[in-house]
Amino acid sequence: MSLFKNITFKSPVIRVEERDLNLAFFQKTLGMKLVSEENALAFLSGYQSSDIRFTIEESPTYRTRAVEGTKKLNQVVIKAAVDDIAQLLARGIETKRIFKGPKGYAFEAVSPQGDAILIYGESSVEELEEVTSVDLVADESFKGLSDFVVEGIMLNVTDPDASQAFYQTLFDGQVPLHLQFKKSQGPDLAIEPQVTWDIEILECQVSEDFDLVALYDDFNAKGLAPYMDKKASVVVVSDPSNIEIWFTK
Repeated sequence: MSLFKNITFKSPVIRVEERDLNLAFFQKTLGMKLVSEENALAFLSGYQSSDIRFTIEESPTYRTRAVEGTKKLNQVVIKAAVDDIAQLLARGIETKRIFKGPKGYAFEAVSPQGDAILIYGESSVEELEEVTSVDLVADESFKGLSDFVVEGIMLNVTDPDASQAFYQTLFDGQVPLHLQFKKSQGPDLAIEPQVTWDIEILECQVSEDFDLVALYDDFNAKGLAPYMDKKASVVVVSDPSNIEIWFTK
């Protein structure tokens, strides 16, 4: 269906307990730029592009709690320029693992909320080999990532086949994000997204002239129980893990 060729992945939305603590990680360790803040939301991009690429949402303890057992979010994979990644490592940032590929270095870091982020610049993750040290010189003029994209997300799920089938059905086989599903067990793997500090939303973007009503009708015909606001500006569907997929203009 041609409808899905005009849909792109925009940003994951991750609930966190402390916005400032997590923002420091995304800015200093991962080199992202804070574009704007709106109520509990913080929007992040690269330094040469204002396009929102990552979103975190602060959710205080009186209404949200830590995940019991395994989190839904296993890993976020980010693609960025290898020269930028090298400069982050040259700062002496804290990492979990460091890798090297044909083009340069890559690394995995863990956020204060316990979310694993892999950032690399190779043609594929399979080209990476773990190393124990780096030999780099810091450039004092370096500010952060020039740009980046969230290339993929690995989710912990109870039934990988069901999750895979859902996304293939949702996007008619044209999924705009590389999704992997790891079979896992845990009491919160299908909990409502507002209850725990975990991945909450996968936001997709459409053009201003996109027919969201047609998209809503398509999802209804597939039996996916979509929601659409009164202005027909957003359509929302929930996956088997109760992660919301938003389609917005």
